[in-house]
Amino acid sequence: MEFRSVSAGLLEFPAGLRYSNLHYQSRDYYQQKALNPADKDNGDDSGKTDYDKLLPSAALSWAISPHLHSYVSYAKGFETPAFTEMAYSANDGMNFSLKPASSDNYELGLKAQNAWGNFTAALFQSKTQHDIVSAGNIDGRSIFRNADKTLREGLELSWNKTLWRDLTAQASCSYLDAVFDADIPELRDDEGKAATAYAAKGNAIPGIAENQAFAALGWQPETGFNAGMDVRYMDKIYVDDANSDAAPSYSVVSANAGYVWKQQDWKVRTYVRADNLFDENYAGSVIVNDGNGRFFEPADGVNWSAGFSISKAF
Repeated sequence: MEFRSVSAGLLEFPAGLRYSNLHYQSRDYYQQKALNPADKDNGDDSGKTDYDKLLPSAALSWAISPHLHSYVSYAKGFETPAFTEMAYSANDGMNFSLKPASSDNYELGLKAQNAWGNFTAALFQSKTQHDIVSAGNIDGRSIFRNADKTLREGLELSWNKTLWRDLTAQASCSYLDAVFDADIPELRDDEGKAATAYAAKGNAIPGIAENQAFAALGWQPETGFNAGMDVRYMDKIYVDDANSDAAPSYSVVSANAGYVWKQQDWKVRTYVRADNLFDENYAGSVIVNDGNGRFFEPADGVNWSAGFSISKAF
């Protein structure tokens, strides 16, 4: 975090306006009649679509004192589907009916610098229309759909300080309440079968942790020996729209050490790092809305890595 030397009471009003336009087109060269009359033909899935949006943003910042700043901001967000998100639909073929997500984002924050260190605090809210969310994962194929409305609200805090010479400490934590703000009806395929699950208003959006925290202590001189240790906490993560199960919360500890040599324009940096020092068993990620119920992917146990780099300044 950086502070500019400004007089107390200074007000700033940055604002912006951006226009985005994207064109997607797919040509299907693999079309084939089914050999078995009971099977579907592999038809033409070619298609194209356009997305465009005008995106305003504005903010107000106030230097309460030379070392205490506050700000409030608003920005319009726009997220178009990626080709991988459009690749499959409930009825096979490209999902050109997938709409772009549009959001209204608000943030209120403080930044402070004093003898106790550097601090930041931010409150935020994001209201999204047509949010692009998972509709299901079946046999490695991920289907996406639009949620009419989603809501994300939360708080972020961070702190860092140089404790003594090259000994530094940092910590951060966040709280994020991410929920469906409207019911999402199930999607049905061409045969009338339910292809995706129903999601109720108020359910947590799967794949997102409500609480996260991080803390680290390190000895980090420009040259010579360096070392550090950090701990990371992750809250439970729901695995599907119904919130029927969740990957449990976990905490992992990591440590690192290294040495940096500098000779004129040359610098050699070496490091060794060990992660999950206490061999914690936990799910490192989840497959959201997996059709076979295989939601959980295990993380590595205790593991380590080492390396070096050589650089020259010109």
